[in-house]
Amino acid sequence: MSSAQQGMNGLTRRQVLVGTAGLVGAASVIGAPAIAQSTGGPLKVGVLLPRSGILAQAGQSCARAEAISATVLKALGYSVEIIPGDTESNTDTARARAEKLINDGAHVLIGAFDSGQTGAAAQVCEQRGIPLIANIAAAPQLTEQGYKTFFRNFPTSLDLVKNAFPLMKDIFATTGKTPSKALFLHANDTFGMANKGAFDKLFPDAGMPFTMLESIAYDPKAQDLSVEVAKAKASGAELLIVTTRAADAILIVREMVKQRFEPMGLMSPGSPGLYDEQFYKVLGKYSDYATTILPGTIRATS
Repeated sequence: MSSAQQGMNGLTRRQVLVGTAGLVGAASVIGAPAIAQSTGGPLKVGVLLPRSGILAQAGQSCARAEAISATVLKALGYSVEIIPGDTESNTDTARARAEKLINDGAHVLIGAFDSGQTGAAAQVCEQRGIPLIANIAAAPQLTEQGYKTFFRNFPTSLDLVKNAFPLMKDIFATTGKTPSKALFLHANDTFGMANKGAFDKLFPDAGMPFTMLESIAYDPKAQDLSVEVAKAKASGAELLIVTTRAADAILIVREMVKQRFEPMGLMSPGSPGLYDEQFYKVLGKYSDYATTILPGTIRATS
């Protein structure tokens, strides 16, 4: 057995698979009592999340689930110690925090919501022989690099986009409204580019009823997206397909209102921006006509 499979804290890959399970959207882990006993104490779970920075809203939402999980696991009789870590919405920080969590005794890491930050943590965990369970991270390359200690508990961008196409058709059929032209507006981070890559690969054979005009990428840290929205409006797109997070989704919609850009609606193949609580609280009625196609469900406002 390789050192990566055995792990520096004595846990084998098989033990982790049998004794732990990541929950989608929640930073919690269930450890088999046998694992805790074999390590001479509780199963130590490092939970790596963007608790501050531009992704803080999503990270703090996951952290609330983390707090609940500690009580739930104790009631179920599991001996688990949760060690929090903050990526600060930064890839380099995610790498450093992963190192610190492992140095602090974590037997397994969960995180890190963002694909880029998760990738950075995965490199550290692979080097140290510590399992990393991705609670939320869609970039396909995370499970295409041959890592022995990385486990995905979330669909890939290919899955998100592939599942979105038939659901889009269902929505068009139900509403009796079908756009003829669409545009893809997306963040240029790891997740946004992964979704764009999936869209480019799958769209030609998807039999969609609209034409894809172009893709427009933007920096998710930008404070002004007026140019990108103006370009989208000038294209004549009747449907805006987006990959966003909460802060940039709010910027986009505010700019659409300002520029009087009123397509039939916004649709997102699995990105969190349009379904985050912050999006609805900040925009109010302007959050209407935004649809997010999530793994296994549809969240929409109208």
